[in-house]
Amino acid sequence: MNVTERRMQIFNLLKTNETVELNDLAKRFHVSTMTIRRDLQMFERQGLLQINCGEAYLIRNSAHEPSFAVKSEQNMLQKQNIGRRAAQFVEDGDIIILDCGTTPLQMLSFLGNKHVTVITNSWPSAHFITGNSNIKLIFAPGEYYEVSAGMTGPLTTDFFAHLHADKVFMGAHGFNIRNGVTEPDIEFNSKKALMSAGKEHFLLVDSTKYEKTFLMKYADLEAFDHIITDENFPFAKRAELEEACRDVIYASRPNETTVG
Repeated sequence: MNVTERRMQIFNLLKTNETVELNDLAKRFHVSTMTIRRDLQMFERQGLLQINCGEAYLIRNSAHEPSFAVKSEQNMLQKQNIGRRAAQFVEDGDIIILDCGTTPLQMLSFLGNKHVTVITNSWPSAHFITGNSNIKLIFAPGEYYEVSAGMTGPLTTDFFAHLHADKVFMGAHGFNIRNGVTEPDIEFNSKKALMSAGKEHFLLVDSTKYEKTFLMKYADLEAFDHIITDENFPFAKRAELEEACRDVIYASRPNETTVG
C-alpha cells in the first residue's frame, strides 16, 4: 500500500467514525505512530481534522478543499469513464501535457501500448508512468503543492511557457457558462501556462463540478476544443454547454458514450 492509498483509507475511517486513535491506525497500517501523525497533519493543515492527545477528530462542514488523496476516491467510476474516452484521442507519437488532478490521472490506465511523451506537473501521474517503457516522461519543476499533489509556482509556469505539445488534458474544480473554468487558489497561473503549451485542448471534468465557481478563472469554455464529462451531466443544461464548446462528450461505460 502506498502513501496515497493509506491516507485515503485513513480519511474514510475518519468520515465513518469521526474520531480515530493514532496508535490504532499505526497497528492497522503496520507503520509507526510518527508516520500516522504526518499523515494526519497533512489533513490538519487543510482544516479537515484536529489532532489532540493521540486522537484525531473530523471537522464537519469544513470550507477547505480536501487534498488529492481525498478527492481521488470521489466519483471514481465517472472519472474512469472520462479518462477512458480521453485516452482514445491520444495517438502513437503524440506529445501530451497532463494536468494535475484526479480525472486526468485516470487517462493513463487506458493508453494501452501507445508510444507517447507525457509532460506533467502531477506527481501521481509521474509515479504511475514510472517503469512504462512505452512512455517518455518529462516532469515539470516547481514547488510541490500537497493539495493537488503536483508542482506549481513560477518555475512551473516558466517551464511550460517554452513547450509546444500536441494535446493538453486539463482538469478543473468548477466550470460553467458565465465564469468559465475556475480554481480556488494559487494553481491557476500554472494551469494557464499548461493551456498555452498545447495545440489541442481537452477539459476533463465530472458533472458534479458544473455550475461551481471558484476564486480564479484560468480559461473560458470556448478555449477548449473538447469537453469530456460524464453521462450524469443534466440534460436540461446540455444545450448551453454544447453552444459554448464545439465538441462535448458525455462519457459512460464502454460502447455507451454519447456525443453532443
